[in-house]
Amino acid sequence: MASLYQFVSYKDFFNNWVSQQPNNGHGEYRRLAIGLGVSTTLISQIFNGEKDLSLELACEMVEYLHFDDEESDYFLLLIEFSKAGSVKLKNRLLRQIKERQDAVKKLEVRLKKDHSLNDEAKQIYFSHWLYPALRILADIPSLNHADQFAERLGVPKNQVLKALDFLIKNKILLQKGHQLILGPAHIYNPPSDPLTGRNLINWRQLGFNKLHNHDQNQFFYSGTYALSQEVADEIRKILPQLIDDILKKVKPSPSETARCLNIDFFEI
Repeated sequence: MASLYQFVSYKDFFNNWVSQQPNNGHGEYRRLAIGLGVSTTLISQIFNGEKDLSLELACEMVEYLHFDDEESDYFLLLIEFSKAGSVKLKNRLLRQIKERQDAVKKLEVRLKKDHSLNDEAKQIYFSHWLYPALRILADIPSLNHADQFAERLGVPKNQVLKALDFLIKNKILLQKGHQLILGPAHIYNPPSDPLTGRNLINWRQLGFNKLHNHDQNQFFYSGTYALSQEVADEIRKILPQLIDDILKKVKPSPSETARCLNIDFFEI
């Protein structure tokens, strides 16, 4: 889900947020209107038209969105920028917006450094596919509760709650109001680390368990070939580029579902 601090327009932010809600945000304008005590028509005129949100309504809206104080101040700044009536004022407010964005970027970098997982936490995180699976699923707005996680993953709820407790304590996930969001904890293992192998085995085991589901959304393939060394080398070069192309499509897309991709290519 895109961060508030990526936006200079509060309207673009909210419409992006709406698009990532369940059912593509259908009915979200009406729910906001009820929450603010105004008409749906007014909300539509603001977020699809030329009207601007008043600062008084904005104060109510930041509570509706469960913003913290810093996010609330930034959101109000975006509204002031949108309402500014002169180029001089817009430039002054835009400078303040950029300063806030830069400060957040620096903080995110520092938090990533400060919150690298220790060895003990890594051992637990990579011990079972459930931990990284919950981390990914928590980024999907429509899947944000233990009951939903348990039902989707086919795992007992008490096991899910225990795993979520670990993820929150280690800042892999953060609890924000009633919402779980991705935390600042940095998770990386070099290919040579035994835990990397453990992680690969975990996901392949889950894939094996899914093999007999006959779900059209899933795709499984295994093939063995006798081929020239030249072609083998060419395929080996193609695979990293394929993954890079996939990531370029994945990163900007809204979090609506979750998938696992396993690729193996080795000499027999």
